[in-house]
Amino acid sequence: MEISSLKTNTFRKYERLKLRKDILNVIRNGKGIQNDWFVVLYIRNGLDYSRYAFSVKKKFGKAVKRNKLKRWLRESIRNNKSTIPKGYDYLIIARKKLSDQFENITYKEFLSEFLAMFERVSNEKNS
Repeated sequence: MEISSLKTNTFRKYERLKLRKDILNVIRNGKGIQNDWFVVLYIRNGLDYSRYAFSVKKKFGKAVKRNKLKRWLRESIRNNKSTIPKGYDYLIIARKKLSDQFENITYKEFLSEFLAMFERVSNEKNS
């Protein structure tokens, strides 16, 4: 594997949405889409790259389960940056139905549902 391909598949610190004011801006002013497993709130950020934040409530399950979900979310973004629209701040919220089904789904099923959400963002952006 080439080093250049490793650099493109990273999830950098500047791609994380950390500040409270930025997250509140997404919540208050952003648009949202949802399916059975996720709610994705997004707003233009005026940058050349996108920033991401994740929200997983304690009701989702124990820490092991919540952390596994967050790892899957980061990995999904890291490997599929080219398909996710750039220039947005995203807040990804896990829903209760995902919690109920999380132990029985595969990463592949998870990934297809997750990327379908970003296809919808892309379609809304183009229309």
